[in-house]
Amino acid sequence: MKTFSFKVSKYSPGKVKLGEILNSVTKLAFTELAEAAAKGAVWYQKQSRGKILRIRSLHIEVDPNDTVSFYYDKKILSLPELQDAECVAENPNYGIWLKNAGVMPQGTQAGDHTALFRLVENKKKKDVYLVHRLDRETEGLMVIAYNSQAASMLSELFVKNKITKTYQAVVKGELPKGSKQTINYSLDGKEAITHYEVLDSGEGKSLLKLRIDTGRLHQIRRHLEFIGFPVMGDPKYGKGNKNREGLKLLAKSLSFIDPWTKKIMDYELERNLSIV
Repeated sequence: MKTFSFKVSKYSPGKVKLGEILNSVTKLAFTELAEAAAKGAVWYQKQSRGKILRIRSLHIEVDPNDTVSFYYDKKILSLPELQDAECVAENPNYGIWLKNAGVMPQGTQAGDHTALFRLVENKKKKDVYLVHRLDRETEGLMVIAYNSQAASMLSELFVKNKITKTYQAVVKGELPKGSKQTINYSLDGKEAITHYEVLDSGEGKSLLKLRIDTGRLHQIRRHLEFIGFPVMGDPKYGKGNKNREGLKLLAKSLSFIDPWTKKIMDYELERNLSIV
């Protein structure tokens, strides 16, 4: 990836169109720059302070005191745009969306056209807000807020552990069917708690139902590796757990009290994982 980050005054003493200055700095064709901007690779900071925002149009004027950043990654830009995703349920404040395995929840500096977040923005034709995340390799349910107030209220539920999240995982190794255990093992110096129940076992694998009380990075995957039963298909954790079908981890359900209606909302995928 090539990174171009500069204060406009370095190349122009006055206001200038964003496309013109990027063309001058990068030597890339305007059409290529326009495509990269549309896919989320161009960023802008007004007066070189404050919030840094993605800019998708090259026709805006930038000021000498503004800062422009362009993260040019041909590999990312060549990836196909995410075309569709299933919305399981929604209301004016938020939607429950199914993120497929391999789909990014949000983009990177170099682009967001492959991300679920951007797809929802395009469908809703307005800004939306991510209030939690799933690993790229994980399939399952995600909450996406449709306004800033909803984002704040839903984020608070996640922070205060008032949203119950259950997962299913197929792991390497056979655990006693019906057994229940809690893994309380700190990750990155912070408390991390994972509860699991063995739903099925056989042929060298086990199917687990999991619930987490905390939300540490890769918590389930790291905890299951720690106890010697890594998730099948995990590309980062475990040994001897390769799987052609990818990571066998499913974010199956979400349950919480709706901040607006005060009703308990339960969202659950019908499909289940299997050890077969």
